[in-house]
Amino acid sequence: MKKINIYACLCMLLAFTFLGCEDVLDTKLDDEVPVETAITDGISLKSAAVGLYDIMQSGTYYGGEFVLAQDLSGGIADATGFQERFAQLDKAIVPPSNAYIQSSWVNVYNLVNASNLILSKMDELKLDDDTSKGTALFCRALGHFDALRQFGQFTDMNSKYGIPISTQYLDSKSALTISRSTVAASYQQIIADLNEAIELLKYDSNRFSITKAAAEALLARVYLYQGDNDNAIVYAGKVIDNTTYKLNTKYNDIYDVEGSNEAIFELQFLGTDGSGFTGILSVSPPEVSANYDDFFKPMDYDNDPRSYRYYDDGKVVYVDKYGTNKNQIDGNGIIIKLSEMYLIRAEALAKKNPNDLTLALADLNIVRERALPSNPYTMADAPNLSSFITILLDESARELGFEGHRWFSVVRLGRATSLLNIPAFRTVYPIPQNEITIAKGILEQNPGY
Repeated sequence: MKKINIYACLCMLLAFTFLGCEDVLDTKLDDEVPVETAITDGISLKSAAVGLYDIMQSGTYYGGEFVLAQDLSGGIADATGFQERFAQLDKAIVPPSNAYIQSSWVNVYNLVNASNLILSKMDELKLDDDTSKGTALFCRALGHFDALRQFGQFTDMNSKYGIPISTQYLDSKSALTISRSTVAASYQQIIADLNEAIELLKYDSNRFSITKAAAEALLARVYLYQGDNDNAIVYAGKVIDNTTYKLNTKYNDIYDVEGSNEAIFELQFLGTDGSGFTGILSVSPPEVSANYDDFFKPMDYDNDPRSYRYYDDGKVVYVDKYGTNKNQIDGNGIIIKLSEMYLIRAEALAKKNPNDLTLALADLNIVRERALPSNPYTMADAPNLSSFITILLDESARELGFEGHRWFSVVRLGRATSLLNIPAFRTVYPIPQNEITIAKGILEQNPGY
């Protein structure tokens, strides 16, 4: 996605209005162009919508650390460098002072607040642009969803520990008045935003922009996390049935071919303004590597082509999904791809019909047999729901490894405490301590921290 320079200024300014960052709150902006005047007409509106992609591309968001953090906490990645934040994530013992969660909180709410600015200025100026509005709604939903599944008890629909939900543009003062919503209310807003985005956006074969199909795919994911299996099946099916998308014949084509047939939403990076992936994965020793015993070794033993994106140098397992050296920074981020839709539908079908796993196994095998055509799963591999979840988690790790899913999957499927040997309260990251301190009682910390 080519960047429009006018919005780079807006992105920096938005950082000053982020929800609860102490040093930011002390910063004076008297000599800066006010953020509220950055959108004045249809042209600057489109620029602002493009700028939302820039926020997602942050090296601590979808341009790097957010994606890798989930595999560290989820047990398929190892911290092999010297960064404390990664070592803590690797153990899934994350203190409120962890540097990653502080930056992640900033990132998700920057995306939410930038989206809110677009939506509020559209109302104020009576600007009519369905694509910009749909993009902003999608991004607000994504930011809230990424906050919820890290900092909220997202698997418990009765929990009061959701996240702060913001639907208005916030300055540094008004940000401090937003308390946590319940988990149910958090999902309600996310789903409402995606449904509205779907009504506004159009189907489009462009893999690098937010489209109607991308919103449907994200909604399928959200419904799965919420436990609404019926709607997860419906929306995953909509994307699967969309002839614009089809599984690549070769699994690794999604990394070798930009905007391949399988990509639903691919975050495009340029060599001049690249991602942070290879700077973490390709140094020697890498800050983050793939786990050998539980992740890479079984794939390698099966001669699974999905293992070809990793290599073992005798000490650590390098990840080559985004490039083969630290100077290669233009490997795209895969936000949503078609194989995930099959995995979503398989999981939802299994939960809906635990006594008849035929359809769920069929969807799982569509993904499995693309990689290993002579080694499909059989009913003997999944005689019950618990066994199905075991093979689903293994297949999902192979298919979606180092794309930002593993931690959420083991938590959602109730396996985090047993697989990772952690107490139940640690299946939710703590809210960063500096946010708790600044909020002065408005934000309640997650239990156990």
